[in-house]
Amino acid sequence: MDSKVSAIIKIVLGLTIIFLTYKLYAIIQEPIQYEKIKKKRYTAVQERLEEIRDVQKAHREVYSKFASDLDQLIAFLDTGQKAIIQRKDSSFTYYNETYQQEMQKDTIITTILGYESVKESLFDSDYKPERLRYIPFSEQVPFMMDATKIEVNDVIVPVFEAVAPDTVIFHDVLNKYDQYIDEDHALKIGSLSQPTLSGNWK
Repeated sequence: MDSKVSAIIKIVLGLTIIFLTYKLYAIIQEPIQYEKIKKKRYTAVQERLEEIRDVQKAHREVYSKFASDLDQLIAFLDTGQKAIIQRKDSSFTYYNETYQQEMQKDTIITTILGYESVKESLFDSDYKPERLRYIPFSEQVPFMMDATKIEVNDVIVPVFEAVAPDTVIFHDVLNKYDQYIDEDHALKIGSLSQPTLSGNWK
């Protein structure tokens, strides 16, 4: 075989080996890279959902219900006030008609000491309430949120749910990592059908 042809064959084989090695490395690295992206983005979204939950809990404490939309929730965080309450165990004596004698009964005395900013009680004065609106990494796509009341064991209970779809969280890498992303999945906190304030990642 001509030495020139042999050299060309060796070069082509060498390049082929390099290309195949790179492709194999890329295939191995792809799920690893996706997991890094997923962890970073899920962590940010989960933290934001937990912030929404904290503000919703404060809203329920003040109004006995959850905010039904983000505008209402953000306005509450921005300007809302909550009572500073002191609770003290106490007891008193009363006459029991059944036993025909005086008896002791435990009770809790509640005193309002004043009011404080909802924002400063949950975060700090520099916190921007508007940050609650948008899903991290989404390019200004708002969370989906709703609130209602349901009946649980003959008791009416307020509930809320905030949702961030994976298709929004990973909108810019959907084509690249489509085999790893479940387009029907979403991170959410709370529930409109169950009395829970947990996130679906726990």
